[in-house]
Amino acid sequence: MKNSCVPVLIFLFLMLSCGTDIKSAKSIPVTVMIPQPQVISETVVASCRLESADEAIVTAMNPGRITNVLVNEGDTVSAGDILVELSTDQRYSSAVNSSIAQVSAARTLSENAQIDFDRSERLYASGVISETEYERSLSISLSADASVQGALAGWASARSVEESGLITAPFSGTVTRVFARTGQLSSGPMVSIAGVSLMRAELFLAERHLQKLAVGQPVLFSTEHYPGELFQGEVASVSHSVDPLSGLVPVMVQFHDSSELLRSGMTGSATIALETVQNAIVLPQRVLKPVDGNSWEAVLIRNGIVETMSLETGIVNGTDFEIIEGISPGDTVIALGHQLVGDGDSVRVVR
Repeated sequence: MKNSCVPVLIFLFLMLSCGTDIKSAKSIPVTVMIPQPQVISETVVASCRLESADEAIVTAMNPGRITNVLVNEGDTVSAGDILVELSTDQRYSSAVNSSIAQVSAARTLSENAQIDFDRSERLYASGVISETEYERSLSISLSADASVQGALAGWASARSVEESGLITAPFSGTVTRVFARTGQLSSGPMVSIAGVSLMRAELFLAERHLQKLAVGQPVLFSTEHYPGELFQGEVASVSHSVDPLSGLVPVMVQFHDSSELLRSGMTGSATIALETVQNAIVLPQRVLKPVDGNSWEAVLIRNGIVETMSLETGIVNGTDFEIIEGISPGDTVIALGHQLVGDGDSVRVVR
């Protein structure tokens, strides 16, 4: 009796085992993703070197001997700060003193002429003096006033020349070069300054980007000097022609750096967003199936059944594809296992 039961048990065990295998073979395990609307941009990246939008080489207006250099390369200065001091030539000091004396003398004459004119005006009103005498007094007063103005102008000019012995910063920025040396004559450039609030960089891009480039497009700058930091900017200008030597399109970008971290001469990468789409359906390339090398397909699950959809793609950013047609928000896309299934197959979603 016992021996007759053994074959039956073995048969049932085999049947159950086969049934489980058949069921597993009909239900293929896959992982899925459900795409949601997001932002995608078509970008172009180019290496670049920053230059200050404000750069100046400060020189001395008048000759003199350098007595003091107050800045070093790398110093930050504000507009009006004294950079270099020059010895004041004796003749410039004499000119200032002479002009002061002339102003004083002219003011004295003007005051006396005004007193005479006031007296003449009273006498003319009383009929004591003639109109000719009155007009002569008026003319002398006006001439004296003009002499005061001329003396003041001469003093201002002499003072300006004397103050040219102080070389000051024309704007706020960073000292990039110091040419001046104490004891030398002030000939040629004294100090070079670069602004820090606005940086520019010239990029050279492939001709195929020309149709999509436009002034105002957003730009991000990254540099090894500040790992992980991104500095925002925009396209300042786009050349309408292609450089005949390189075959590339010159593009000027600029960055308004309120943090003042960027410096002229820094190198890094500039990324321009040529085109941006909001609320786009985006899929990574790893979940797509190539078709003839020119188009793509995605494998969906609808009602538990596999369905392959042909796709129309748009912007490509790295390995991310904008899906224009073929996928809708909320669709279930097979992310892993899509190469192993075909239309009509039954699948089992696993995590």
